[in-house]
Amino acid sequence: LMFIETIAMQHLMAEIIKKRYRLSKRPDIINGKTGDRIQRLVNDFQEESDFDVMILSPKVGGVGLTLTAANHVIHLSRWWNPAVEDQSTDRAYRIGQKKDVHVYYPMAVHPDTHVREHSFDLKLNALLERKRKLSRDMLIP
Repeated sequence: LMFIETIAMQHLMAEIIKKRYRLSKRPDIINGKTGDRIQRLVNDFQEESDFDVMILSPKVGGVGLTLTAANHVIHLSRWWNPAVEDQSTDRAYRIGQKKDVHVYYPMAVHPDTHVREHSFDLKLNALLERKRKLSRDMLIP
C-alpha cells in the first residue's frame, strides 16, 4: 500500500510503478474520486496472489478498508495528523493478516551532516512523533 496525498502524484506514481516492475496493468488508485468502485478494487487486490501495489489517499485510509493482502505500507507523502497516518497503516493490520507488516516513511535528508538536522522531512517526522507521544500520554499516563 502506498499512501500519496495529491491525485496528480498518485497517477504519476502508478505509471512509474507499472513501468519499473513490468506490471500488466497500472496499480489501482483509491481516492475521493473513486466512488462506488472501492469495494471491487479492494476485492481484486485481496485476491491477487502475485506482486501488486495499491495507491491510496491518506484520507480514504480511515474509511474501514481491509487490505490484509498487503504487507508493506509506504507513506510517501506525510499527513500532518499522525492519527490519519496510523489509521492508514491499520488497513494492513486487520484480522486475517498472516504476514509481517513493514511500514516505511521515506525521507529526503540532506547528506551534509551540518545541514542534515534542518531537513524538512526530519523536522516533520519529529513533529509527528511528538504528536503521537502526546496522544499516547494523554490516554495512558
